[in-house]
Amino acid sequence: MTIAMERDYRLLWMHFDRYGRMQPAAMLEIFQDLAIAHAEELGIGRSAMLEKNVVWVVIRTKLEVLREPKYNTIVTARTWPHSLSKFSFIRDFTIRDEQGELLVKATQEWVLMNFETRRFSSAKDAYHGPHDFDEARAFEQKPRKISDFEIEGEPTFVVTPAYTDIDVNGHVNNAVYPNFVMNALNPGPEGSLRTFQIDYRHEVLPDVPLSLYVHREGESVRVKAINPEGTVLFASALEYQK
Repeated sequence: MTIAMERDYRLLWMHFDRYGRMQPAAMLEIFQDLAIAHAEELGIGRSAMLEKNVVWVVIRTKLEVLREPKYNTIVTARTWPHSLSKFSFIRDFTIRDEQGELLVKATQEWVLMNFETRRFSSAKDAYHGPHDFDEARAFEQKPRKISDFEIEGEPTFVVTPAYTDIDVNGHVNNAVYPNFVMNALNPGPEGSLRTFQIDYRHEVLPDVPLSLYVHREGESVRVKAINPEGTVLFASALEYQK
């Protein structure tokens, strides 16, 4: 029996934008909820890790929408981890409808961060559970780092993370980032999201203003967020289809 977990979720109105498209933040919320529950089952949940003074954080997320999820339906989300490397834990996800049709697939890279120093710790040393990993991959190739682009003029969107954006680890929660990106893009009714990726490069902390810049190439879009010191804190890449 391979290591995996499934849960059903009802998709609610707040999971969708005004054009009836499921928000990427809502997808990441499902992934996060399922990953946390599975980590607890495997004995590597938050409490167990805090005893070692480390916490799990996500450093990269990529998802692909194959079919648009529908409002007020029940979907089944599944997650399964892969064999650990020294520092990271690749975890894949799927979301299927009630008929078993694949709607969304995704992959995330998780690492352990020392709660005090905020430096990465060995994930391999922290895991002592079963090793019956399912090596099926959501994507054939591991997502590559999002390439940079030159910025011109004023930022497209400026946001200062505040109270509701911050999680128990003291930084912006990984599922909140897509809202910053989508607010910068402010997409209209045309087209639907096909792929969405975020590279989390540095912690985003409360009360630090972020300047988001957008670069468009046809149906592909790249976004990056820069702090007042000029450091890129995260980058995102999206593809749309008509």
